[in-house]
Amino acid sequence: MYQYRHILTRMRQGDSDREIARSKTMGRKKIGQVRESASARGWLAPAALLPDDAVLASALARKEPLPSTCISTLEPWRAQIGSWCAAGI
Repeated sequence: MYQYRHILTRMRQGDSDREIARSKTMGRKKIGQVRESASARGWLAPAALLPDDAVLASALARKEPLPSTCISTLEPWRAQIGSWCAAGI
């Protein structure tokens, strides 16, 4: 949550996404997503208080699960390969 707070503080000071990304805290794409979410919730107004960690976590949490990228290309033939292994082939 520290990184998100730091980024929100810099956004409130007027720093651009590119300037914030140069600090190597987060990539520009993710910073843009944070800016969009924060502006929709009114967090970028200088007079507004920064939300607590629980609110930040719930607002910026991943909405969908990560894609499964390690599914084997041999998955359709799992049963056949299993029977070959059992037969000692």
